[in-house]
Amino acid sequence: MLARLIPSALLALALGACADHDPPTAASTTPTAPAAPALSTPSAGHIPSAASRADEVHLEALARRVALAMRDSAFRTYVRTALDQSPFTEHKVQFQRFLHADGGRALEALAAAAGEGAEAVEADALAAASLEMYLPVPAHRAAWSGDANLLVATAIEDHEAPIAFDLAGHRQLLDPARPPATPVLAVEPAETNFDQPAGPARMQCATPEDCLSGGGGTATTTGLYLTYAQYAQDFEGWLKGSPEFEIHIMGPAQPGDTTNLASFQCVGEKAAAPYTWDMNQLTWSGSQLLFSTAQMNAFSTAYPGRSFVIFALEDDDTACGIRTDTDRGSALIKAISDAYANYKAAKDEDVLTLSGIQKILRAARSGSSLLSSAYSFLKSNDDIVGIAVSDSVIGRYHTQSNWSVLDKTLNTNAAFKLDIH
Repeated sequence: MLARLIPSALLALALGACADHDPPTAASTTPTAPAAPALSTPSAGHIPSAASRADEVHLEALARRVALAMRDSAFRTYVRTALDQSPFTEHKVQFQRFLHADGGRALEALAAAAGEGAEAVEADALAAASLEMYLPVPAHRAAWSGDANLLVATAIEDHEAPIAFDLAGHRQLLDPARPPATPVLAVEPAETNFDQPAGPARMQCATPEDCLSGGGGTATTTGLYLTYAQYAQDFEGWLKGSPEFEIHIMGPAQPGDTTNLASFQCVGEKAAAPYTWDMNQLTWSGSQLLFSTAQMNAFSTAYPGRSFVIFALEDDDTACGIRTDTDRGSALIKAISDAYANYKAAKDEDVLTLSGIQKILRAARSGSSLLSSAYSFLKSNDDIVGIAVSDSVIGRYHTQSNWSVLDKTLNTNAAFKLDIH
């Protein structure tokens, strides 16, 4: 996580600048938006970066060697067993570790199948950075029993045409939009952190306050909750497996910073409990904590009058780490700021009700224009889903959601129902 709020430290932070204001009324000068923006349609795909091609030779060579080695039924059984026993999501295994397991059995098998020395395989494996191996299509995982009906494929970047090899080593290009009927074993840049035990129970903490330093938490914490989400697409090519949707609560990168946004809380599949949220379908409903009451109070103390931005992405690299280029991030923020007079943020507010003081969530202004964590990552970029903007601001109404996640073209990529309770 890029940044977290720790209560004792927050009280000592300098006061933030630029107080937010109430959302625009009908008489405001905020530009008029379409009454009900439609959910966006999938884009044409990503164009691989030139720098990523430096890894393509190594990856192709490794994938072809795996395919050749899989001609041996005993080795196929060995691979199938390793995948079945993997504790990680989608039964992934870390490829370089797999090569050296059991005295380097896989390393020797790949070298022998290709008629090469083990040092040649080792050189490509070291040059390719961290890789993972698994069957990314659920139907393929269920169908493949270790037989010879298999392709081994790789790709550098999401949404590009996978390069595949049959067990004779013949090269072919696969359709990036849909998987073939033949099961596909992927060897590709790792999205999984193999240094952490798998599963949501790996980071538990005793109290909600412990969560402010990233320790986990309880499922009954009060705060800002997501209760419904609908995405327009999964933002994930089929070779990359299930989407890894994340939501980040963004705030000032430094005290007094009115330009840069940093992540204060990540919510996603690999986030610490109670922020562990695994959404593998385009529509979800439930109750998922995004930002605890303790965090909201600490935020208000440290940055009086400031608001937080709700940022959604599909993770293609490091869990809970924002990896995208500065141009895409700034274009998104500028487009929403220009269209909605900086009403691209949210703020909790205490109101007096018949049952006492209660918090509500309202639209708020944020003058921030950059994602401080954004940078060009040569292996892959996270897919930006967008920034959540209140439906009261954009003029959208839906019975199941009240915030819309907009991209840089102001299309609605997702719809959220957000409540404080």
